Amino acid sequence: MKRLLTGLVGGLMSSLAASAATDLQLTPPVAEGLQDPMEIAVSENGDLYVVEREGRVLRVRPSTGGVFEIGKLEVAALRATAPDSPVSREDGILGLALDPAFATNQRLYLYYSDPKKPLNRLARFTIRDGRVDAASEQNLLEIPMERDKRVSHEGGSLAFGPDGLLYLSTGDNTSVYDSGGVAPVDDRENRKHYDAQRSAGNTNDLRGKILRLKLTEEGYEIPSGNLFPQGTPQTRPEIYAMGCRNPFRISIDPKTGTLYWGEVGPDGKRDGDGGPMGYDEINQAKRAGNFGWPFVIADNKPYRQPKGKDGQWNDPAKLVNPGHRNTGLHELPPAQPAFLWYPYGDSERFPELGSGSRNAMAGPVFYFDETRKWNLLGPDDSRSLITYDWARGRMWQAKLNEKEEITTLTPLLERLLHPMDMAMAPDGTLWLLEYGTNWYFNRDGRIRGIRPAGNEAPELLVEAVPDRPLTFMVKSRSDPDGDRVDFHWYLTDGVDESDLGSAEPISVESKSASELRAVASDGKGEVTVKRFSLKAGPAEPSLELTLPANPDSLAFGQKVAFRVSFSSGGVATKAVAVRSRYIPPTGHDAGGHQLPGEIQELITAKACIACHQVEQASIGPRFLDVSFRFREREDAVTYLRDRLKNGSTGDWGEMAMPPQALTDQEAGRILAAVLALADGASIERGKLEGELALPAASGTRESGGAWELIAEAPGMLPARLRLPAK
Repeated sequence: MKRLLTGLVGGLMSSLAASAATDLQLTPPVAEGLQDPMEIAVSENGDLYVVEREGRVLRVRPSTGGVFEIGKLEVAALRATAPDSPVSREDGILGLALDPAFATNQRLYLYYSDPKKPLNRLARFTIRDGRVDAASEQNLLEIPMERDKRVSHEGGSLAFGPDGLLYLSTGDNTSVYDSGGVAPVDDRENRKHYDAQRSAGNTNDLRGKILRLKLTEEGYEIPSGNLFPQGTPQTRPEIYAMGCRNPFRISIDPKTGTLYWGEVGPDGKRDGDGGPMGYDEINQAKRAGNFGWPFVIADNKPYRQPKGKDGQWNDPAKLVNPGHRNTGLHELPPAQPAFLWYPYGDSERFPELGSGSRNAMAGPVFYFDETRKWNLLGPDDSRSLITYDWARGRMWQAKLNEKEEITTLTPLLERLLHPMDMAMAPDGTLWLLEYGTNWYFNRDGRIRGIRPAGNEAPELLVEAVPDRPLTFMVKSRSDPDGDRVDFHWYLTDGVDESDLGSAEPISVESKSASELRAVASDGKGEVTVKRFSLKAGPAEPSLELTLPANPDSLAFGQKVAFRVSFSSGGVATKAVAVRSRYIPPTGHDAGGHQLPGEIQELITAKACIACHQVEQASIGPRFLDVSFRFREREDAVTYLRDRLKNGSTGDWGEMAMPPQALTDQEAGRILAAVLALADGASIERGKLEGELALPAASGTRESGGAWELIAEAPGMLPARLRLPAK
């Protein structure tokens, strides 16, 4: 999706100059527990359709909270059970769109990575009896992709324009590494994965493009107005926009047909001999065009061709592609400047966007409609592009004039959980798809609605009845606004649900049902859902930890013999780690290593959680692992603070961390808390059998608590043992 930021504390950002608007509010989630959700679409009846990266297709009914798995595609995808597999990082189901006549023909379009062939496929499916009929698949278009050398940039967003034409975004399929943060235009032998001249800059290649197709029963035709007329030598007529790095989310103005997309930019931290620093972009295309990558960026700031001190600067008005892997035209259409652009640091042109990690996305264009139940903004805000950023977790309103130029840029919402996609419903709700906490293997993706503030959702407390299996009772229900609360039980069975009424307590008799839901609504459209799973999930690969000496208790400084085994699955021994955690005798245990509350608030505000968690793996190192590595280093705070200020590469692999917008005081507070995480902890890596030396007691350490020993490995459920402390 983007240059994946890592380092010690990635994704840190300063606050916006203007505070976020307060006249919008988020509904409670209508779907939770989503696993790497990628794109969302809304049907005419209000149902939502969602695809997850690893292959699931879901239907969500917001009014009842129903989440139904209606399909499961076999796709190439990076999975938790094989995090180091050679599959491209961004393979999977990438895009989803509903046919303009979906209400009658039940057709949907998916863009996904073939599980056996190195290609991505656009295909049409039909839903029959509530499920995606695999036999109905109609292959419309295949795009060869390279998956080795850890290449990325798949794009994959799908959208229909008001004229019924289908748009598909594709990434440049080029490695983000070893290009110095500038344009990857590497002509050397054996360097094709570092050369976007072969893809985004190639008029005869479908990668790094936005395609536009006129669909037919047999497949598709080429509409008039694409960039290259059909039959033009050394070109592909499907191309509408070329020169794209990773156009990740696209949106189309429902009235004018203007195309918008978020363009994920390179990592360059500052201007240099090879070209400008990296920028993310929001682009606008009223007509077909070339948007310049890998030869220019932002408002047509040029790179050198080839990169380096002696290369010639690219001319945006007279672009050429001299790459020897280029199979298309040598002379290219002139470059179109970005509509909106911003770097890691503060943007001189668009200061409202703040600074920090970046992952630009383009949402829908809002038009005021008095016939709708809800309007996000007022009549004067009609024709406003909603733009957002996955890494910054923020959303803005770009007000457009009649010429579709930006007149104002206003913050709308912040602290979103990695906003992945947005879709406007017929009733005016803007449905927000939040990807989840981490870059991969999330289980906390969700869907929330964005509506005008002023009406709070009902409050609902439901509990299982003790000693009565599968029996549930409402403990309390109320409405903050004093509205009447309507209440119903819903039971999910396969792709259907049944309304069980409002009697309570309720006992579930069905043997095939998967979920019971308690749903409260206030009559004004706000809904609160409480879920109870009725089915045990499939067994996950897990570790087992045993202590051969079978000790009754453990002491500071003691050496503990351990043995690790696998209950199912398997993992390389070098990936296994066994560690200790001392739990003081406070009468309370939060369940793991914790940062102080004020530090957790600070790293949340600075978006550190975009790349790092305390104990859970993400795209950057765990804070706990940082603590283990640097806790014995006397100058750790000074050293790491310098890495934060200036950025770093190589501390934790190939991923880069840009300079962070932190004061010395903020950096010092965060680093001190991170380094303290390993206090009372020890670790042993790469062994299935061995000894773990528990840390010695410090001067302030109390005895009488407990020791927790944890065995962990990527893609496996950890094993935990807890013993009293001597």
